[in-house]
Amino acid sequence: MWETLLKAVLTAGAVWSIAALSAKLAQKSAALEQEKKEALEREKVENMVDSVANLPADNVRRRLQNIGRKK
Repeated sequence: MWETLLKAVLTAGAVWSIAALSAKLAQKSAALEQEKKEALEREKVENMVDSVANLPADNVRRRLQNIGRKK
């Protein structure tokens, strides 16, 4: 009887450990995915800034106004 009880406790512990590790892995995967998305967004913004960096302020203002009208 004690042997069966010990096996049940060990099995429950193993299942709990696997579930905890799976949850931790899922959190890390989600965090990594979020970091990738943020890096892509940062790169897009940097490209936009680079594309208008040498333009006169009036041209930049007109482009921003046109963007607002398109939406």
